[in-house]
Amino acid sequence: MPIMQNQTFLDLELCEESITINSDIVDVDVIDLTLTKEASCNMVIVGKDVCYTVTIVNNSDVALDTTFRDPLALNTTYVEDSFTVKVGDEEPVGETPSIDGDNVMTHPLTVPANETVVVEFCVTVDSATPPEPEPGDDEGDDQ
Repeated sequence: MPIMQNQTFLDLELCEESITINSDIVDVDVIDLTLTKEASCNMVIVGKDVCYTVTIVNNSDVALDTTFRDPLALNTTYVEDSFTVKVGDEEPVGETPSIDGDNVMTHPLTVPANETVVVEFCVTVDSATPPEPEPGDDEGDDQ
């Protein structure tokens, strides 16, 4: 959906000489995305899996090359081979995301113009609450 900057005309009269200034029309690409994330259950149980569905709808005429990023709860573990990406009506494709030491999952992702991409993955709940921050961490230190 390109947005057109309005063309403007400005007439000036300087020292009895008339000058007309015209601006150029500029196309600006605007990406219009809708994102939703749903969990497979309303209540988590230690030792059980929770599966997530992330739906990304690109309502624009511009394809988006980006990185899917989801910080997983510290009291969960990613379920191997559960990450899939489905573009439009195509079959889901299994992918392997990266998960860093802070439990943040990332994966390169292309969202085509005027298309829907669905990302699904699961985690296992390891404990009822996330672990306490280590001494010296910024979180939880009141000193």
